[in-house]
Amino acid sequence: MLRSRPALLGVAATCLVAPLFVATSSSAHKGDDGLDYEVDDLTTVATGLASPRGLDVARNGDVYVALAGRGAADPGAPDAACIEHPEFGTICLGDTGGIGRLDVAGHRVKGFEMVAEHLPSLAGPTGFEAIGPSDVSFDERGRLFATIGLGADPAILEDGGPLFGLPGSELLASVVTVDRRGDVEQVADIGEFEATDPDGRGPDTNPHSLVASRHGHVVADAGGNTLLSVKDGMVDDLVIFPDEDEVQNPFAPPGVMVAPQPVPNAVVKGPDGALYVGQLTGFPFVPGTATVWRIVPGQAPEVYADGFTNIIDLAFTDDGDLLVLQISRAGLLTSFGTGDFTGALHVVDKDDTSVRQELLVDGNGDPLTKDGMSVLFAPGGITVDDDTVYVSTQTVSGTDGSILRFELDD
Repeated sequence: MLRSRPALLGVAATCLVAPLFVATSSSAHKGDDGLDYEVDDLTTVATGLASPRGLDVARNGDVYVALAGRGAADPGAPDAACIEHPEFGTICLGDTGGIGRLDVAGHRVKGFEMVAEHLPSLAGPTGFEAIGPSDVSFDERGRLFATIGLGADPAILEDGGPLFGLPGSELLASVVTVDRRGDVEQVADIGEFEATDPDGRGPDTNPHSLVASRHGHVVADAGGNTLLSVKDGMVDDLVIFPDEDEVQNPFAPPGVMVAPQPVPNAVVKGPDGALYVGQLTGFPFVPGTATVWRIVPGQAPEVYADGFTNIIDLAFTDDGDLLVLQISRAGLLTSFGTGDFTGALHVVDKDDTSVRQELLVDGNGDPLTKDGMSVLFAPGGITVDDDTVYVSTQTVSGTDGSILRFELDD
């Protein structure tokens, strides 16, 4: 739901590698209070992707990306699996989701290929509002896992629900593993767990991010407002996040308030072994209210850094500073109203989290653009390999989901 999960949109059909533009000079804005990162060799290394979201780096340096797809390939076909959603209207289930791989040799991207195809994807008839594979993660043994979202009450998947028994529906709202042949197997049913309504706000699940833990995986369920532990197929909650402070409902008379839901949708492991969780914050997506939490299982969550807007992913630099990726710089309510999904990327100083620097901006602090569009348009995921950063972008595009790559120097 828009009040409880990111409305990530996007479709695409083809994949290719193309250096659409390269910026070899510094494109980072020097932080006034200490940080001085520079961005070099900014390049688009893949485009035409089907709603690219979370990324991870394999042991050999290849980069894997979750592709949420575009719903049904032909939503107008008589046999298309379409239902009426209470918030989004008509949504269609298709098999356009997948997992892709950038073939990386040192500092050169050799190509892009699909490693898993025909995964479930939900979207409206136009292909927007795509929900499907949302993140990928390698465990210590090099096995590949992924989350597949839902963004709804899991009852729609159960016996009697509108998606029950449809091809691919059994993989929605779950954690899966992907073998070397591209075969996909469910390892945990997040929807079944969320059906018990652990946060008390009503069942709503959208497993959006995962990271390998010592004994399994940790999953951020953006719909369920929970951080979950997944071990041997069993699911349990680690943290149930509280609502934000009440704010004015912008679509209601003065004095009608709403408490935004937290929407935890990014989880990574820090250099200290703790978990770091970023939150989008739900409707009305108030700018400056998104928090990064530091979590040690068994202890109360701590605020690590706050004051962000609509966080979509996190990653740590090789030096231990935190990269915070925002899907919208101005706030999603503004983005939905204007169509401007210019994102933002900040570095948080590990020694003083009040010290930040925004990247991918010019000397005036304005977002970098190419052909009139922000280079960080509707970003969806970020990962780091030594000093090389990969970011998925244009997740709201019907045809041009892409991956950026740049070197981050300090």
